[in-house]
Amino acid sequence: MLDWVLIEEGRIEEALTHLRAASALASRTGAPVAEANALLVLAMAQVALASLDEAARGCERAVELARKADDRTIERLALQHLARHWADAWKWREALDTATEALAFDDRSGTVDVRRTLLLMVRGEALLGLGNKAERIEQLDLAAREAESSGYEDGAVRALGVLLEVSADAGLQARYDSAVMRLTTRT
Repeated sequence: MLDWVLIEEGRIEEALTHLRAASALASRTGAPVAEANALLVLAMAQVALASLDEAARGCERAVELARKADDRTIERLALQHLARHWADAWKWREALDTATEALAFDDRSGTVDVRRTLLLMVRGEALLGLGNKAERIEQLDLAAREAESSGYEDGAVRALGVLLEVSADAGLQARYDSAVMRLTTRT
């Protein structure tokens, strides 16, 4: 909890110190899920310092630890973070493969699932990075529609914003404007 607060306050170096200690302690005590969790938060701090490769390595280790502990929830979360890191580093094939693996992990289509929406967005970005514009649009539109239907306005704004980068469709613009309005009036 303290680490989240430190990251939110921009005290990244201090958070890194605590998170590295937490990860090492969890490793020494044989607590793979606690270590995986610490590594995921550590990766978020590393991203804030633009250490994408280091963050990805931590997420890969978190995936291994979650598998070792047979914790499917943490495994899926670690895969989600790893896919995002690969996309942020423009490693499109790795991002696509990881997002696809996480999406197939436990199909939750038809449910309110923020992680699924985020994974669909990463998958769409990766597809574009690999030159597949049509499938990218399909994935991002699916992410936007799921976000809209579940009330996840931030996700809808993000997905629709990326869609508008490749399409000047008036319908998309109207959906984007509506999502922004809902998001800004909610706070």
